[in-house]
Amino acid sequence: MENQNYDDAIEVAPGIFWVGFYDKDATFTCNPYLIVDGDEAVLIDCGSLAHFPIVARKVFGIVSPSQISHLVFQHMDPDLCAALPLFKDIIDRPDLKMVAHWRSSMIISYYSTDKLNFYNPEKNGGILKLASGRVLRAIPAHYLHTPGTINMYDEKNKVLFTSDIFAAFTPEWEIFADASYPEKMRLFHENYMPSSEIMNEYLNRIKALDIEMLCPQHGSVIQKELISPCINALAGFEYGKFINE
Repeated sequence: MENQNYDDAIEVAPGIFWVGFYDKDATFTCNPYLIVDGDEAVLIDCGSLAHFPIVARKVFGIVSPSQISHLVFQHMDPDLCAALPLFKDIIDRPDLKMVAHWRSSMIISYYSTDKLNFYNPEKNGGILKLASGRVLRAIPAHYLHTPGTINMYDEKNKVLFTSDIFAAFTPEWEIFADASYPEKMRLFHENYMPSSEIMNEYLNRIKALDIEMLCPQHGSVIQKELISPCINALAGFEYGKFINE
């Protein structure tokens, strides 16, 4: 295993932190990420109820609650959304915005008894602009694996947060992917993603981006040298394998 302390937040790129929960007995690691931009912070895919105490400790060990201006939800599953009301209560900002595609926000609203203040990127030129001028761009990733899935691309650090895409089941998990990772993605993708046509349309879309790092919500962070091998692997998988079962 890499020389990393997974009990602490880990800076994977300048100002971008992995704030997830590492369980050595799990094969399905969840990866919330925190972007710190001066006095402002954005929390991406804040995680589940079960992981909340550990994720919150890591997040608030880096920033104060009042610094968090946006919670980003790249799709609507509970492993990345269920802790929403707990974070919302601690942050306690009336202007706190929930960033999600409108198809996702319809479902995400059911995670809270409060009325949520949603920010829909598709109604704002496809971008989220922070106070400093830094741009997070919403990249459509619909049906991979939910209809309202988006990815967030940080134009400053050239990091693409990929939600469930580029995820893997990793019994022996490390935060950074190694050369064996492209094949490790197969089982997850062939069972969760619906079709090669949809996947290849997405892959063609992200090939136009200048990407230095991929940060999936499950599995490991993919550094520059493995991006092309991982894209090529996804292009060759067989999707929708449960359709005949």
